[in-house]
Amino acid sequence: MKQAKGTTEILDIRILNPIFDFVLSGVHVADREDVKHDSIVRILTAMNKGAIKKDIFTFSHTVIRRTVMDYYRKKRRMIIQKSTMVHFCDGADDEKGSTTDHFVGVDYEVGYGLADLRNDYLFHKDLFTNQEQKIISYMLFTEDGIDMKPTQISNQLGLNKSHASRAMNKLKHVCLV
Repeated sequence: MKQAKGTTEILDIRILNPIFDFVLSGVHVADREDVKHDSIVRILTAMNKGAIKKDIFTFSHTVIRRTVMDYYRKKRRMIIQKSTMVHFCDGADDEKGSTTDHFVGVDYEVGYGLADLRNDYLFHKDLFTNQEQKIISYMLFTEDGIDMKPTQISNQLGLNKSHASRAMNKLKHVCLV
């Protein structure tokens, strides 16, 4: 435990465990350690700069929440295309004496499928304003749109950035309901 520059508190990382348990409960298990490390680095950097104005516990909670959001914006933004390859073997398995035809199916389903996202959007399209519809339609139905950030899409279409953030928040809400 060290005295943090710019604060009068001593940081014991264990006091952050309740916050990590609460905030990271919705984070994929594989990503938890990365988010935890990034959060601790941000907290220690802020302590070193003297950026903590009040209570370190509240400050840490805010930093951890924002780190989770930033992590998923950076690392998990792109939707991976689903694969529905099916391999058919109509020959006999000579080594084992089997003459049964068999299929081998491969289905990589990562997260919320793009087709499901499109269907949810089209079903609830009337909930969105014209500007929000333009942004989401560009994102979901054009080749380049899915790789772009909402602000890039709004710039491309000549719309206000706030429409993009509102559209994404509304789309998330529609998909979670």
